Order: sequence, then structure tokens, then C-alpha cells
Amino acid sequence: MQSQWREIAALKAALLERDRLLAERDAHLRRQDELVAKLEHEVTTLKKLVFGPRSEKQSHDDLAALTAAGRQPFLFLQEIALSAKKLAEEKQIQATVTLVSEEKPAPRHGRRKLFPAHLPHVTTELELPPERRMCCGTEMKRIGEETSKTLERVETFVVHELVRSKYACQVCHEHVVTVPGPDRVIDKGILSTGALAHVITERFGNHLPYHRLEKKYAAEGIDLSRSVLCRASLACAEILEPIVKQMAKDVRSAVLVQMDDTPVVLQESSSGGRKTANFWIYRELEGRHVYDFTESRSRDGPLEMLGEREGLVQADAYSAHDVLFGPDSKMLEVGCMAHARRYFKKALDSEKSLAQEALDTIRRLYLVERAAKEKNLDPEGVLRLRREHSDSELARFKAWLEITRTQVLDKGPMAKAIDYTLSNWEALARFVTDGRIPIDNNAAERALRAVAVGRKNWMQIGSVRGGKDAAILYSLVQTCKAIRLDPKTYLADVLERIGKESDVEKLTPHGWQKHFAADVTAQRDALLTKVASAR
Repeated sequence: MQSQWREIAALKAALLERDRLLAERDAHLRRQDELVAKLEHEVTTLKKLVFGPRSEKQSHDDLAALTAAGRQPFLFLQEIALSAKKLAEEKQIQATVTLVSEEKPAPRHGRRKLFPAHLPHVTTELELPPERRMCCGTEMKRIGEETSKTLERVETFVVHELVRSKYACQVCHEHVVTVPGPDRVIDKGILSTGALAHVITERFGNHLPYHRLEKKYAAEGIDLSRSVLCRASLACAEILEPIVKQMAKDVRSAVLVQMDDTPVVLQESSSGGRKTANFWIYRELEGRHVYDFTESRSRDGPLEMLGEREGLVQADAYSAHDVLFGPDSKMLEVGCMAHARRYFKKALDSEKSLAQEALDTIRRLYLVERAAKEKNLDPEGVLRLRREHSDSELARFKAWLEITRTQVLDKGPMAKAIDYTLSNWEALARFVTDGRIPIDNNAAERALRAVAVGRKNWMQIGSVRGGKDAAILYSLVQTCKAIRLDPKTYLADVLERIGKESDVEKLTPHGWQKHFAADVTAQRDALLTKVASAR
């Protein structure tokens, strides 16, 4: 009997050992599956990075890009004439600029638009040599001509010479008066405000590094070294810094601030040596773009910029941002649905059906946003539409995420996507509580493209001061673009006004657009009309 009990006990022990070994095997296989899935996902991701398209759009996305046609830049002769007119009014003197008069353009024929009347006209006359004018032993008679026109593009510097008259008293032979000239932005500098505005826009708007500008100008016979161009931009940044500080105040007082960052290479850090630094963007819904430069991606940059701000802050779930939303903070976090969408996009290769189901749900949320945009709804209308459609969609999505999480591998890309979404759910769903809140932070990311595109050209930032000054000039140029101002026109005018205007708020792109843009445009249009009528 005892032997039977011993056999039963041994059998039970063997079964328990078998179950333990099977459990260990299953755990090992599960870990292997997770590792294989992770490695396959990484390989697929690397292949896409190297060989695949970079866009996150799916085939069914049909979002139209907003484009706006800017004003045509004015030619150098008109700029000089306008500058002379301003100088004459300011200094109470007479200034004369000679413009070459041209014939008026021919009347309109058919549907083709007229060649712009304000453009200079250059005529090239073509004639036959005498030997080709002979026919039947006599010289042919000229009976007329054929004329055709094309648009030529000529971009170059012009030497603008200011001639200031001097007067002397013929009685005392001591009193000499010289006609006052314009104040220079840079003392003894050779670049006018228009030329400085051009260099800044080329560098921070069109992403041309200084060494390329140097070569471009050298091809025109102009000796402007990259060091001269760099120093001129830095000097302008120092002059324009109070304007950007006012813009930062305006951004901090806005209802919602969107923020993001991107890395750049810093050639010479404050501690010496090369390191990775960061450009940050802080923008509000009216288009103000304030850039900042920091030597690291720590929490100090956002804390210094946003300070004790009250209101909504939209950003990604980077851990350094958590300090902004602590228990004593008056800032409220808003998540970015586009970031969540990217995690599910990455999971398509390993869990296609589940990931696609999540993407389809997010797509339906974006369709609600598209409908609100197409209907041009105000914030209250947007909120009503979201409550009608997005609220219920979000509730179903959250329940689906919680159930699906139990069905996927713990370390797989689908699990990461679900964990990210659920851990940031309150911030991600906050957009349905206020019609002013965007569903994502894409506008801030687009604003950083100016740095990302430029980074491929200029490669690195030379110094901390260079990064800070670049942030100032990026702020002005990109804000102008956002509100459809020509950066060259704005910068050229503000560089002249900044020493005379006491209210710095009027010199911000938004303030300038409100107080000065109409007058500047009217003066230019009046000059164009005068030039056209003189032809």
C-alpha cells in the first residue's frame, strides 16, 4: 500500500515538474516570439527609413494643403525711390531719383494677361545684315517689324550712391551745412536696410547658408564674405531682439501654446567642444512663432520660456515636459493625436488588422475636424460637432484599447502604441472639451521644418550666441510667413523704424501689419502708378 502511495507521489511530482518545464518553455517561447516580432519590426522600420516614403499619409487621406500667393517683391529702382521719398519727408529735404521712362504696355488681346506695367522694359532690335537684304538685284525696303515679349529674371545688387549737398556761408566763411542723410542700421556698414532684409530672408526663410550666399554674390562680382554676412545678421538680431521678447509675452498670454523641439549640432558649446543642442518652437493660434535655442533638451528651456503661465500647452509626451504640468502648475496638458497615430502606424507590420482598426478610428476623428474646417465653424460650432461625433468615438476607442491590450505581446509595437495612448488619454482627449484646441500638434512640427530643412544646408550652429540670434531671426521671418507678410518688406521697414518707434508692440509682425502695412503698401502703389504713368 505504501509503495502505491510512493508511486502516486512520485507521479504527481513528475507531473508538477513537467508542468513547470512546460511553463518555462512557454515563457521562453513567448519571449522568443516577442524578440522576433521586435527584430522584424525594427528591420521593417529600417527598410522604410532607407528605401520607403517618409510621409505618414495613407492612401485614403485626402487633406488639401493651404497655400497663399504672396505679393511680388518690388524692384530695386522702386525701393530706392521709396527710400528717397521717406528720407526727404523725414529730414525735410529734396531728393530726386531718375527712373528710365518706358512706353506703356500694349492693350490686352485675348485672354493672356498683360506684362506688368511697373517692370522695366528692355528692347533688343534684330536686323538683317546688308547682304541678306538684297533681292532681284535691289535692296529690299523695310515695311514693318514683329515684336514678341518674354519675362526675364535679373537679380543683382545695385550701388546706391547718396549725394548730400554742402553749403557754406560766403560772408563768415565758417558756417558749413551738409544735407543730413539716413541713419544706418549698422555703423559704417555697406548694406542698406533692404539688403540686410534680403540676406536675413535668404538665410532664415530660404535656408541658404552664408557660404552659399558668399558664392552667389561672388558670381555677381560682389565681395561679401560669409563672415561679413554673418556679423550683419547677428547685429540685426541684436537690434530686433526687443521685438521677439514682446512676441514671447504675447505667446505666453495666449489661450493655448503649442511647443516642440528639434536637435541641431552645436560646434562650440559654453563648456567647450561639440555637442547636440536644440531649437524650440512656441506658437499660438494667431500665428505668432517664437523660437528658442538651448544647449540641451532639459526642462530648463520650457520652464524659462513659459514660466508661470496659465492655460493650455500642447506638446508631445516627452518626460521633460512633465515639470510643466505638476500638481502646483496652472498649465494644462493637451496631447497630440498625430503622435498616437504614429505608434499605430509603426505597428502595421506586426499587427496589421488591429493597428488598422485603431488607425481607422483615429481617421474618423480627423474626418470630424475636416468637416468643421470645411464648414468654417467658430469654436462653439466646432465644440458642438465634436460632442456630437467625437465624444462617442473616443469612448468606444478607449474601451477597445483596454480589451485589445490583453491580446497582444507585451513588448511588441502594438502594445507600445496602446500603452502610449492609454497613459496619455486625458491629455489626448482634451480637445473635445474646447473648440479652440487643435486635435494635434502638427502646426508646431511644421514650424520646425524651417530649422530641419535649413539644418541640411548649414549643418551646424557655430556658437551659443549664434543659436540665440538665429532663433530671433527665425521668429520674425516665420511669423511673417504664417500671417502672409513679405519678410523682406517687413524687415526693411522695421529696421528703419525701430530706433524711432517707442511702442515695440507695433513693430511685431502682427502689430506692423495692423498699424503700418497699409501705409507702406499705399506708398508703393502710388509710386508704381507714378512710374507707370511716366512711361
